[in-house]
Amino acid sequence: MKKHLTAAILLLLSLSILPACSFGGTSTSTTPDDTHRLYENNEFSVQIPKDWETIEKDDFTSDVPDVTMVVFRNNVKNETFTGNVNIVRNQIQETIDSNEYAKMVYNRQKNGLYEFKEIKREEYKIQIGGSPVTSTYLIFEAKKGTDQQTVRYMQTYAVKNNFAYIITGAVSPQENDVTIQTIESIIKSFQLK
Repeated sequence: MKKHLTAAILLLLSLSILPACSFGGTSTSTTPDDTHRLYENNEFSVQIPKDWETIEKDDFTSDVPDVTMVVFRNNVKNETFTGNVNIVRNQIQETIDSNEYAKMVYNRQKNGLYEFKEIKREEYKIQIGGSPVTSTYLIFEAKKGTDQQTVRYMQTYAVKNNFAYIITGAVSPQENDVTIQTIESIIKSFQLK
């Protein structure tokens, strides 16, 4: 359990660090949509805007947690915080479903972050192996430290076999609605194979 707590906390810490870093690299294929592309690997797929930057594991700096698989970052940089989506994979020992994992992560975040404020929590059906599985879609605001800025997070969760995935979007609470809706659509396009 301590490994899970450490991984969840590292994920949240990395979200605030990533927008300030500069990375490169892409590995995607184009879908029929003129504005989006499909990013996929052997484990998952996700639709992202064509003009968003893809930052892969080989391009991470040493301060990005090892459980982070990929980061997608808005091409419109913000002076204080650039919107991004982060996909993390944690190995788990016990058998647990996506909804229970969501509850565990929620409790860790609520108790481990500063000024945690839940904005929305709803049941969400995520695609795992081609079938809809019940999980949670969560929106909250929090700070990683008392002297840090508030960040709005959007998350969903998926568990398959011995791996749990956390798909997290992060933006400034003052971000425009278009960017917020874009991040939500990225998160909700995530599918485990």
